[in-house]
Amino acid sequence: MPMKGVYNETGQAGDYTMRVPKWKGGIAVTPGDLVFRDTGDGYDKPMSSYTWNTDLATTAGTANAVVRGVAMARRTTAQTTDGDQSDGCIAETGEFCMDCAALGSAAKPGDLVSFAQSGVPGLENQKVLITVTAGQAFGRVSRDAAVGATSLYFTLLTPLMYGGPTAPA
Repeated sequence: MPMKGVYNETGQAGDYTMRVPKWKGGIAVTPGDLVFRDTGDGYDKPMSSYTWNTDLATTAGTANAVVRGVAMARRTTAQTTDGDQSDGCIAETGEFCMDCAALGSAAKPGDLVSFAQSGVPGLENQKVLITVTAGQAFGRVSRDAAVGATSLYFTLLTPLMYGGPTAPA
């Protein structure tokens, strides 16, 4: 159900669509984490749980197909029972603001947004980057960002649910 004007620790603002998750027990989730549906076991997990494959381009190219949205949940590793909506839903549409590395060039509305790599081979849960490769994107920049900016506003367009930012018009 859309709720207008909400802004909270998920970095989300404006209208959004919530979906019921299928959380895996024993895996920590924080509000604002990018979430994917693991095709191996059918559970929703934060992006840092996604299996790394060779490099960022290859990993992002497969991860974008299973992105569900942004977690509104807070779960700890001590919660070993699988959870659902009572633990918090997943926002699968809306505008979000997440950190990024300092931009080397300005970002404009419509630029493609993808995953950032963590310090170890893996994906960040709450950090994004600009990409020029459509197959790696799960969203589009929604507000201008100047050179040197360290956060991006973007519209989430999950390929899993909506065909992604490059779906045919």
